[in-house]
Amino acid sequence: MNETPEVAFLIEEYKNIAATHDKLRDVQIRLFNYFLLLSAFPFTVAGLVFRNSNFDLLSSPKWLHVVFVFAGLGNLLLTLALIDARLGQYRYARTVNLIRKYFADKNTELSKYLFLPTSADVPSWTSLGFIGYHVVFMVLVGVLFTGYGVQGIAPSSCVKLTVGVAVGIYLALFLFLHLRTLGRYKKSKGIK
Repeated sequence: MNETPEVAFLIEEYKNIAATHDKLRDVQIRLFNYFLLLSAFPFTVAGLVFRNSNFDLLSSPKWLHVVFVFAGLGNLLLTLALIDARLGQYRYARTVNLIRKYFADKNTELSKYLFLPTSADVPSWTSLGFIGYHVVFMVLVGVLFTGYGVQGIAPSSCVKLTVGVAVGIYLALFLFLHLRTLGRYKKSKGIK
């Protein structure tokens, strides 16, 4: 089969994009593992603090509460990185779909052998698939860590209010940054 330079380019591009798609899946797994490690860190420190006494997180020193706040904020950043990796994966999947469409349009017989989509609208930007469950879990852990940390730092006269405000800020920051990331992918075909 004599390939035109255009076809050879598209085939090579298809291979590169598929490889990148797989690498991004590996990045997602690594990010979730980092999240698990970061989430274990405050408890490891707490175990060292309470190694000679009863383990009681409610009577922890203030600096341990600060460790939980930083772990919660770190979890927020890892969650956003996971979402960004997933959306990057979607961008590559959409590109592969268009390459598939190119070949299907050039050879209508090929269409009956294609089971994967040929639309640039698939996958949807708003559906994170199984990663969505990871995101919910990661945000929940981040909220709990931040709430616990702030609870130990806040003045006793306004603990509930302070924790509520901190959790609200955490969730608002997550929502703002998530929507900003999503908007960046939706509006641009290029990498921004």
